[in-house]
Amino acid sequence: MKSPHPYHIHTIAEVATQIYQGEDPWFALGSFLHDWWCDAADYRQDLIVEPPPSGTSLEEKRWAAFCAAVVEELCSRTNIPCPAWTNKQDYFLEQPWFYYPQASQREWLLQTTPESFKRRNIYVGGSVLDNKYELQPDFGSKPRWESWSEQELQNLLSSNETSLA
Repeated sequence: MKSPHPYHIHTIAEVATQIYQGEDPWFALGSFLHDWWCDAADYRQDLIVEPPPSGTSLEEKRWAAFCAAVVEELCSRTNIPCPAWTNKQDYFLEQPWFYYPQASQREWLLQTTPESFKRRNIYVGGSVLDNKYELQPDFGSKPRWESWSEQELQNLLSSNETSLA
């Protein structure tokens, strides 16, 4: 069966698998998040329908729970029904995971981590899923860099030639 997508989309199940295989977690998640907000925004349900493998090692279990928290948080932000698999016990940690283990960071992590992560015993801070698409209304668009005019380029070249002589 031919995929309805004109390009490969990065599902949350693929994110976990890639992480388990050694991919940088933030690269794998970044690809998924880019699809969620941009390339596959019309196919969001397709990105989350298949659960990530629950993992066998502590590290894999952490990232599986993290992926479930990501899905729950994104569904909440976009008013999309959250898949039932996110509530399976496989996607909850028994022991807390503080992404930044320094004691000095714990208070901030405890205060700012989104609820979908906290309820899974994952503490990553409040900016973990910040993205430019949601933040733009808060900060507005920044002015683009202006191009150099032909005269400004000539002046710059002239001043460089003078300083080199």
